[in-house]
Amino acid sequence: MIKDLKKIFTPADIVLIIILLFISGLFLWGIKNEFQAKEVEIYYHNELIEKCSIKDDRIIELDKGIEIEIKDGKVRMKESTCKNQFCVKQSWSDRFPIICVPNEVSIIIKSKKEEMLITR
Repeated sequence: MIKDLKKIFTPADIVLIIILLFISGLFLWGIKNEFQAKEVEIYYHNELIEKCSIKDDRIIELDKGIEIEIKDGKVRMKESTCKNQFCVKQSWSDRFPIICVPNEVSIIIKSKKEEMLITR
């Protein structure tokens, strides 16, 4: 079997395959680390109300009838007093922001890496 591979691949082909595998591994490792450490920022009437890890399971009540739930690395608007309920219908998110325009609520999901770049 090794003799067959020697006929198919030259030493340059083997080096190229090893380099491509190494680069692919680095790329996948970088993606994994980028999405692991996330924080949720909750704004109410344009004020930062809460900043916490997306890994913390909790329910945050902003006002009567306005609740945000963080669970299993995702966040959602659990309840809202707005008329059309688009923010509630958006359901769980771990990447995209959730906005409730009538109640002036914004839920922003940021990676800690992104935050470190902004503060420098």
